[in-house]
Amino acid sequence: MTHTVTTEEKLREFVQFSATATGFSEFDLWGTGQAEAYYETVMTQEGPDALQRAISSDPSVVPADPVVQSIIKLWYVGVWYGPELTGRVDVAAWTAPGRSGAKPAVPDDSQPEESLPWKAAPGRQQAGEDRAGDSEDRKPLFVVSPDAYTEGLLWRAIGAHPSGARAPGYGSWATPPALENH
Repeated sequence: MTHTVTTEEKLREFVQFSATATGFSEFDLWGTGQAEAYYETVMTQEGPDALQRAISSDPSVVPADPVVQSIIKLWYVGVWYGPELTGRVDVAAWTAPGRSGAKPAVPDDSQPEESLPWKAAPGRQQAGEDRAGDSEDRKPLFVVSPDAYTEGLLWRAIGAHPSGARAPGYGSWATPPALENH
């Protein structure tokens, strides 16, 4: 008798791995309501083989697999940073207030414009990559869902509320944030 792994089991495995990688409990991750959206994002952007390799890896090894780094950032800020962007220091400038995302706030002269990963010709991939879909399906940087920003683990980690999304209450600025012990 063969046992086929269902999507629900794969989702549970993804959340279990994510709990290890992020330092938050599975309960906390399920509580964000983003588990399915994040799982689907990783599957769509990187494919099942890359996800399985990431889940099979040890997230405490530094430097971690770029897909693992992308998954961690996804849970913390709700934005998909493809593995090609996880190590770049200018990525935060793309999401700076007032920026459209069309060009980085800080020019990056480290690569010629035509060699940037998200501008690659259709079907062109780096050796050993098994990304889902072709390069036209891949997005370099995007917010995964409307609730991803407010449900990001970042806010719990720093003991704050998402700016403009949840009212902390009158006079809350008068006391320091209370940090949860994770």
